Amino acid sequence: MTLDEAFQARQTCNLDVLRLALAICVIVSLAWPLALGATAMEPLESTTQRSLDGWAVGGFFFISGMLITASAQRGTGKTFWIARVRRIFPGLGVALLVTLGLAVAFGATVTVGESVIWFCRAFSLVSIEHRLSEAFAENPLNGVVNGPIWSLFHEIVSYVVCASFVIFGGMRWSWIVVVLAVTATSLAVVHDDLPARFSTFTTLFAAFAWGMVAYIWRNLILLRWEAGLALILLGAVLPWSVGMGAVAMGLVMLVLLAPEVPMSRDVSFGMYIYGWPVAQSIVALIPEIGPVALAGLSVIVTYPFAALSWDLVERPFTTVRRAEV
Repeated sequence: MTLDEAFQARQTCNLDVLRLALAICVIVSLAWPLALGATAMEPLESTTQRSLDGWAVGGFFFISGMLITASAQRGTGKTFWIARVRRIFPGLGVALLVTLGLAVAFGATVTVGESVIWFCRAFSLVSIEHRLSEAFAENPLNGVVNGPIWSLFHEIVSYVVCASFVIFGGMRWSWIVVVLAVTATSLAVVHDDLPARFSTFTTLFAAFAWGMVAYIWRNLILLRWEAGLALILLGAVLPWSVGMGAVAMGLVMLVLLAPEVPMSRDVSFGMYIYGWPVAQSIVALIPEIGPVALAGLSVIVTYPFAALSWDLVERPFTTVRRAEV
């Protein structure tokens, strides 16, 4: 079976499972700095020079590259952006209010005006302020109320690049997307020499661009177990900016070849945006908790937040098929 046949047969439900697994990986990985402090190194980072959440976020961007390219190809510019806004911002807005509430409950000293400014900066994604004064003051990573939302800005910019690529005819010549991906990867390799925000964007967009390549060349990509495992092993030994695309493609191959696991809720986004404030709250309540226990408890406690977010906020605003978002 080719990747194209998997998309045509709508056999992509397992991508939701993969996204959920990646969101859980982020929560697990961040348990180390949240429990032990900013300098704590989680186990995978010591062996691959990249933390588990770094690999997971790269995987998110690769999958987004595939699905967003498919969505941009199918719809008009207007319907594409309406779908994107409905998928991200309602859930994000409520999560920020919950984050603010938890921060205040655990010590944040902010006025109403300061709260409004913080919310607007975070909701805009352009100028996110991650800290609130005195929030989680006794925690090892004090003050930081929701770290992972930093990546959403880069996700939106990637959407802009992808939509522009499709609008200006990039789909007509499949080789152009390879040039785009190679260019992005080349910039990612030298990202340390680039301006800070652009440096971060290049590393994430490299993964996104290879997802675009996978979708556009989907009719040539055979889904094979051995190929998926080989790509994961190869990508793991390469520098992250080069190897992330290979690891993500290998994971996609394996999950699409696996028996289908239907999901009644797509809670990956909720797990991602609620995991940090939930974990900070747990550390505030149980100061002596270790990273392994924090990781497990955070996943368990975050799930109800994510499920309610999907049922009450995200799904009602989502008017397109899940595979398109």
